[in-house]
Amino acid sequence: MMIEFIYDRLLLVSMARAKLTKEEIEKQKEEQKTRAKASRAARRSGKSMKKEGKVNKSKAKTKEPRSQRKIATINKSRY
Repeated sequence: MMIEFIYDRLLLVSMARAKLTKEEIEKQKEEQKTRAKASRAARRSGKSMKKEGKVNKSKAKTKEPRSQRKIATINKSRY
């Protein structure tokens, strides 16, 4: 019974969506065009764009730079 009530609430929330005005729709279209242009330019230049909402694990924390490994090897070999 409680589950049905929650499910009904979720349906009502998902169905009741705010109607966008024409200006808002045009603004969203322009923003989408800008994002598309930027992503294409980034692909051409070989740089990846930052994705909204997705966070990848930082590579800097998991891998130490090559130079630090070289320094550690040199320090080991000296002593």
